[in-house]
Amino acid sequence: MVWISGVSTPRCFRGAVVGRPVFVLFVDGDVAFADEAARSLETVGMRTVVALGSLAALDAFDANAIDVVVTDIKLPAGEDHALALARMINKRRPRVPFILMTTYPKLPEGDIARPGGVLCNPLELAELCREIAARQT
Repeated sequence: MVWISGVSTPRCFRGAVVGRPVFVLFVDGDVAFADEAARSLETVGMRTVVALGSLAALDAFDANAIDVVVTDIKLPAGEDHALALARMINKRRPRVPFILMTTYPKLPEGDIARPGGVLCNPLELAELCREIAARQT
């Protein structure tokens, strides 16, 4: 799980893409954490939608104009993990940026299918904002 702290607006990020707020799909199985992370992102001007698993994430993605997906690699038992989610979303709309979160310091060897950056915990809000901004160019 990622720890989001510091809700002041980072100087490196204004929270907009081409005149509108960045729309983030935040996926994590921990409802309290996901809601807090979404609120933190909204304090810096982003729009968010929270999904608690891969199936809900696909529904949210289909229903919204998502700019970037931020997801924990390990999702609830019985659901696809984030890499499978990324592949499914990529089939719907190629080139959607993904930011993966993990508590694991290293991903398994040979994992060449990573669709975006991987951030390890603990994570500051400013760091997450920089990663989101970097994927909006």
